[in-house]
Amino acid sequence: MADEIVIGGAKPDYWRQALVPSHTPGGRPIRVGPAVTAESELLPILSNGEAVALVHSHASRYHSRPDIVYVPIRDAPPARWALLWRTATETDLIRSFAHTARQVGPSVAGHE
Repeated sequence: MADEIVIGGAKPDYWRQALVPSHTPGGRPIRVGPAVTAESELLPILSNGEAVALVHSHASRYHSRPDIVYVPIRDAPPARWALLWRTATETDLIRSFAHTARQVGPSVAGHE
C-alpha cells in the first residue's frame, strides 16, 4: 500500500493512525491523499483512480460498482463496531435496540 495514495480525513488523528498508519511495517511512508468526510465524496475519488481506501467488507455489498474493486486484506486485525448515542437524547427505543444488539452479538455489543 505504500505505493498508493490513501484517502485521508479520519478525525481525530489517532483514529486515522489506527485506520491507516503513517508507515508500513517495513518503515516505508504511506502517502495520505484527499480528505473526505462522507462516502459520497469517497466513491468518485476511488473510481477516478486518485487514491485507494480501507473500508469494511460490507462496503462491497452496499456500494458495488463496476469501476471499483474490493480486495480483502487477510492479515489485518478484525474491525470492531460499537453502538453509541448522546445520553441527552436516549429513549426507550434506543435502550431496547441496544438491549437486542447485546443479545444478538454480545461479543461486539459493548458493556453495560
